[in-house]
Amino acid sequence: MVDKFKNNPLEELYTDSGQIAPADLLSLLRPFIRLHRETGTVIYTPLGISLSANKKIVLLFLAKKALFLLGVIQSEFLTPKDVKLEFGKNIPHGTIDATLKRFSEKGPLRGKDGKYFIPDFNFSQTQEMFNKLIDE
Repeated sequence: MVDKFKNNPLEELYTDSGQIAPADLLSLLRPFIRLHRETGTVIYTPLGISLSANKKIVLLFLAKKALFLLGVIQSEFLTPKDVKLEFGKNIPHGTIDATLKRFSEKGPLRGKDGKYFIPDFNFSQTQEMFNKLIDE
């Protein structure tokens, strides 16, 4: 019996990395954050610290996605409480709640069962948010 899928040009559509290429995620995150290898803590660079609260929140979600893709954490989903614990008093809780609500309604975040994440198909939207900053 002949394998009808052998040498099929559609095989080129397969990817092992999903919609987000790890190199693209790295190039977006590198100017703004570092990840502590042992604890998985997100560490903001001086440029990352200078960003608005909204952008820091988006970076946190992207950093968690990177940690998830690296196999360091079990899920990239974050609750509002997780985000608040991450930032402590550095970002007011009201700002975090408003940002999560706005970004889940208009993108790039998606909410599911009280938890939020950045779907792979919204990665280009996050890239647009940071491209101008990286180019400067």
